[in-house]
Amino acid sequence: MSSDFTSIYVSSKFIIMLQITAIGHVGSDAEKKDQNGKKFTTFRIAHNDTWTDDAGNAHSNTMWIDCILNDHPKVAEFIKAGTQVAVTGTISLRIYSSQKDRCMKAGLTIKVRNIELLGGSTDAVPSKLYTNDGVQVDVKKFYNANVANAQLMSQRGQQFKTDADGWVSIVKEETPNESH
Repeated sequence: MSSDFTSIYVSSKFIIMLQITAIGHVGSDAEKKDQNGKKFTTFRIAHNDTWTDDAGNAHSNTMWIDCILNDHPKVAEFIKAGTQVAVTGTISLRIYSSQKDRCMKAGLTIKVRNIELLGGSTDAVPSKLYTNDGVQVDVKKFYNANVANAQLMSQRGQQFKTDADGWVSIVKEETPNESH
């Protein structure tokens, strides 16, 4: 996890902006929410830090970070438990009383401005797909191919399609029980 500290001088006052980039695994599937007509997606990521002390003992620490992503409801279906992501955004600290542990605790929340799905075996859509003519289409963050209303295929032959805005989805094969 890294953080950048930037201070901007504005009319004899300093404005401090903290930006953070965190890489971790999603703890549970993202949730789409709506509050007062404003749509947003929430999820938590676990950032694991491991080290060995001078005596050779291995240690690890897991930090859970709450993430809020505004105005991208289609992204939620791709943020699944176990998926590794990199999020960048502004950070805030929340202090609360834990009923369970009967003590004060602190938590981090990132207002996500950018998310990159780092993939792995849980990745639903490959980063490279191909048109019927064999033209390669690069699938960007949020599974957007920037190609509208296209039929696409992975190297393994799995079928995908894009909607009018370029969002990629899997074409589900019809099983014999589903046919009419």
